[in-house]
Amino acid sequence: MTPPVTIGLVGIGFARQVLAPAFRADPRSQLVAVSARDLSRAQEAAAALGLPRAYGDWRALVADPTVQVVAIAVPPGAQAEIAIAAARAGKPVFCEKPLALDATQATAMLAAAEAGRVAHAVDFIFPEIPAWQSTRGLLPTVGRLRHVALTWRLETYAYRAGLQNWKMSPAAGGGTLNNFVSHTFYYLEWLFGPIARLAASLRPAAPSADAGVELWLEFAAGFRATVSVAADAPFGPGHCLEIYGDSGALRLENKTSDYANGFTLARGTRAGGKLEPVAMPDDNPTPDGRIAAVARIAARFLDAVCGGPSVTPGLREGLRVQRLIDLARTADRTGTWQTAPAP
Repeated sequence: MTPPVTIGLVGIGFARQVLAPAFRADPRSQLVAVSARDLSRAQEAAAALGLPRAYGDWRALVADPTVQVVAIAVPPGAQAEIAIAAARAGKPVFCEKPLALDATQATAMLAAAEAGRVAHAVDFIFPEIPAWQSTRGLLPTVGRLRHVALTWRLETYAYRAGLQNWKMSPAAGGGTLNNFVSHTFYYLEWLFGPIARLAASLRPAAPSADAGVELWLEFAAGFRATVSVAADAPFGPGHCLEIYGDSGALRLENKTSDYANGFTLARGTRAGGKLEPVAMPDDNPTPDGRIAAVARIAARFLDAVCGGPSVTPGLREGLRVQRLIDLARTADRTGTWQTAPAP
């Protein structure tokens, strides 16, 4: 019997809530260590998760010879250094989105992983959700695409409680562009192909992290999309993607507080004359929808760790998203459309 792949977790928030149960869903993995900036908190997390080792410094976890794989869930401003160190140590890395503070750091992460020939994956969860997969499959039924409208408006706990944590700090990689639109850039290209150019408006300006993002996108396929995302919208309607073609329309929507569970899909055709619900498979066994979605990426990542094909999404896809984030910041700063490089 092949021994399990041993995994060390860097971070005790998302890593404890989502990464730990996601990896434990696969019998090929074994969690063995966790690290945090504060040793006592790492020890508390290790006890709660039943792990034998806890570290107050991620460097010690990366150096631990019993840790074969490093799974990282820290703010973007801290992730690049950890991932590069792990890759240079020959250890595969499972990363969060966005990868880093900018494309320069993200490029260094990909270069380190490729030089070390280690498996790598990034946690872009929306394409793992059945409703999103159904949407992609139904795209041909709406005909030639005319335009797309995306709105994602909610009030995060940080805004509701008036917190000043890393999610509110540009220096740490906080803000709506990083935390939410990074997902958006990835899944829009997954659905519709490459973005050719974009314009953007962020609010407010630095030094505060951006609370709202408005984007205007033009796809290489020749149609446009409008994107409006806000993290400071009390009683906001949630997440809604509207897709309009010359033969019909699709509406993918989630009004719940679980941003992975709760999506509904409706399709309208000329023959039907109205939007009608599309039945969705009920294959999410976890109360937190993020766990099942992450588990699907984690399974492909473990395939790669065990000698299988490279993972999508990986650091190359993460770098693509980072470049689009950087372009959006440039577009906001200059007030001009920006041309996106080919993926």
